[in-house]
Amino acid sequence: MPQNPQSFDPDLVVSEVIDGNKDAYRLIVAEYSLLVRGFLSARIYHLDDAQDLAQETFVTAYEKLEKYEIGTNFRAWLMSIAQFLLNNHWRKYGNRATVMAKFRHDIAESIQTELKVAHEEVDESRIPKLLDCITKLPNNLRKVIRSGLEGEKISILAKELNLQANAVYQLRHRAHVALRKCMNQTPSPTRS
Repeated sequence: MPQNPQSFDPDLVVSEVIDGNKDAYRLIVAEYSLLVRGFLSARIYHLDDAQDLAQETFVTAYEKLEKYEIGTNFRAWLMSIAQFLLNNHWRKYGNRATVMAKFRHDIAESIQTELKVAHEEVDESRIPKLLDCITKLPNNLRKVIRSGLEGEKISILAKELNLQANAVYQLRHRAHVALRKCMNQTPSPTRS
């Protein structure tokens, strides 16, 4: 069978597969793989998820091949399977995001009293010392502290510092250790 895209006839291949030549299905995968993967990759953030859905599309199409009506548009039929699987993926992902948002809300509510007590116990006279300690940190550690105070995502800071995310976490740990050490130091007596 010719592999030229202008002469590729999916109906002939589908007929061969249904008639028992299961190996011919590879021609369908080869012909439409780029189309399906491109369609899914343009709609899903994680490339691994797009690859998995593309593979699932071809497996599902193979399993339902006998339901395909020869003479209709095979490409459209295949893409409808990809769209169906994509919609299921979005539903599943959306539900997971909703559950995580509810979890975060419940956690925040459960510790609200503790946060209020901790806030009331903060010794505001220590804030100038904390600010002084922050200014004494090396530049990268100050940036890590600043990003944490501003709620900036680790991925953004990692890009800004040209580091991997795990290196930023290590910097954050070092910054916290340095701040604790500085805050626990007693001021040295001033000489007159």
